[in-house]
Amino acid sequence: MEPISTRDPATAARAYLSLGWPLTLGHRYRPRQGCTCARAECALPGAHPRTGEFPRLHEDTVDEVVPTAPGSALIATTARFDAIVVPRMLGVAAMVELDRRAPTPCFFTKDHCALLVLPATGHHAIVDDDIDVHTGPDGWVALPPSHDVRWDTPPWLEGTATPRELLNGWQIRPVLEMAFRMSRSGAR
Repeated sequence: MEPISTRDPATAARAYLSLGWPLTLGHRYRPRQGCTCARAECALPGAHPRTGEFPRLHEDTVDEVVPTAPGSALIATTARFDAIVVPRMLGVAAMVELDRRAPTPCFFTKDHCALLVLPATGHHAIVDDDIDVHTGPDGWVALPPSHDVRWDTPPWLEGTATPRELLNGWQIRPVLEMAFRMSRSGAR
């Protein structure tokens, strides 16, 4: 089987929809112009939802809708998973250990790392104030190929479309505790 490409927005959208993830299009990043939200200080240029109600993507509308908005972010609500968001360097340390124990779906942005776990379990992994949990139908994340968002460990087994099993937040907790402890001891 061919690996799933998350560089092509339509292919990526179909892959996320096949996992049952609610998906919509977000803002776009425009080089030298910034985000289409038009906020001069946009914290997530081209990687956040639009305001108002926007239609969900469906398998049968992807090829019709996605090409009409080139460069738009792919936004998933966190109804089918929780996203544990940590500072990037702590996420790197955590992923080294998690890759040995149980590879966990994880993506990186310029400043952060998001670990995907079972829905409604992310709060079990809060070991520090620097951790943010996106959860429930009102939470969201921008997925690759949104601007500056890249998979470290995709949500499917490599070379297949088989979904990777999500861990419970409490299973991630000891790894995050270790990463925070290492970062604090190294900062002295």
